[in-house]
Amino acid sequence: MLYWLHRPDELNMFDSGYVGVTENLPARMRCHKHRFKEIWDQLKLTILVIGSVKYLFELEKKLRPQKNIGLNLARGGYKNNEMIGEENPNWGKKGQLAPHFQGWYITPLGKFESPNEAAKVHGVNKSTIHRRCRGRNVKGVKLQPFAGYAFERKGWVKS
Repeated sequence: MLYWLHRPDELNMFDSGYVGVTENLPARMRCHKHRFKEIWDQLKLTILVIGSVKYLFELEKKLRPQKNIGLNLARGGYKNNEMIGEENPNWGKKGQLAPHFQGWYITPLGKFESPNEAAKVHGVNKSTIHRRCRGRNVKGVKLQPFAGYAFERKGWVKS
């Protein structure tokens, strides 16, 4: 949803208040309550539009085309306009295609792109898979991964 957080005497959403997009309004309001703590009791919430996230970010981009309009510090658009949604070449990339992909978790039950996937198959926490595949440090001593488990880094050649 697209919302406008403003004082009751502010009537123009184009140059006053805070315009934002969220899928979880209660959580977002908790964040705002911390940021706007000095004026929180004076602010009023107005829900402007409910729709698809892509559409809402386009509207926010039109309402906040540049930095420092109203209470907004950043321009409107996807995630503070780091790169607007699908304009980002990494938009929607997951697994091996994602730029932050580090490597594969190899277990007795297969090769997985994330510890979450392996954990679901094994019925354990992702931290357990991470520890079993990568080993761990105990008092400055590196303990090896469990037998049958390994972590293969992306781009590394097996020797």
